[in-house]
Amino acid sequence: MRTLLRHSVQLISAVIILLTLFAYICPQVNPTTFSWFSFFGTAFPWLLLANLFLMGVWLWRWNRFAIYHAGILAFGWAYITGFIGFDFGKDVVPESAITVATHNLGGLFRGQKVTDALREKMVSNYARFLQENGFPDVLCTQETSGKFYRMLAEKMNYPHTFNLKKGTVILSRYPIVAGGDVPFGKTANSTLWADVQLAEGKIIRVYNVHLQSNKVTVETEKVLDEGELDEEKTWHDIGSVLGRVGTATSVRAEQAIRLREHINACKYPVVLCGDFNDTPNSYVYAVLSGGLSDTFREKGLGLGTTFAGVLPLLRIDYILTEKSLKTFSCRTVRGNYSDHYPVFVSLGI
Repeated sequence: MRTLLRHSVQLISAVIILLTLFAYICPQVNPTTFSWFSFFGTAFPWLLLANLFLMGVWLWRWNRFAIYHAGILAFGWAYITGFIGFDFGKDVVPESAITVATHNLGGLFRGQKVTDALREKMVSNYARFLQENGFPDVLCTQETSGKFYRMLAEKMNYPHTFNLKKGTVILSRYPIVAGGDVPFGKTANSTLWADVQLAEGKIIRVYNVHLQSNKVTVETEKVLDEGELDEEKTWHDIGSVLGRVGTATSVRAEQAIRLREHINACKYPVVLCGDFNDTPNSYVYAVLSGGLSDTFREKGLGLGTTFAGVLPLLRIDYILTEKSLKTFSCRTVRGNYSDHYPVFVSLGI
């Protein structure tokens, strides 16, 4: 019986190691060709936990499989740092640094009927939250209504804003001297860019990104809360969710390639902010992060989770910068203002 149990756990270990290897390969596979492969990258945080747990089990048993799990984790260390920050230092942030933040506000009202009184209350509370957590000089928000961001700009004293009526907004204390979008065709998602003029005439280009949404939150919650694995309807719902995610992943890949071409043509230092709707183990992240610095990898500490929805441990919101820009700090701030957590970064220009 013990031999059967040991062999069973060894088989589980082998499968987890193989799936982890697939997660490492995932960023190199264009989902427009194999959309299903992207699920391995999304699953990486849970594969990481499974490897750590099984490594502990085998260490307790003094079994060689502990070395196999340690080896696959060491091999993919660069991917682990995409989810867990290890910067224990504390840089002094100079007064000349600017603070940039990104936040998807789609879950702000959480299904409540939006009245003028409720909107005013949320604007006041959210403005206080921003002031307590860095008072960003440039704020990029996604899924933001026109009334809300205009009230927030007045409350926070942002004299310069840029929006093209798709919920993606750039608010700035510094002048915006030019702006536009990266056309994605017929979709509710969008990406804006704004050339922001800082002190002494320096200009940076800020991109605010909201790539194709999966739009499966409600269905996923239903499956997790009500689904029974022995019911045919549950498996039908699971298949529907996976199909939608696969389609959205392919669309995001095309959007990322188009955005990458736009970034490559930019003559100013780039700050790329927003909701990628994909993890660091994705083709989308690989395309967009090429040649840029991930501020979380540079100065993050602890879990980088930015999605507060039904699926835990997902990091899908980012601030990436030109390598010539110095990152002094990067914080993901926990709060209950949306189903996403905001990311705050201090930059030296």
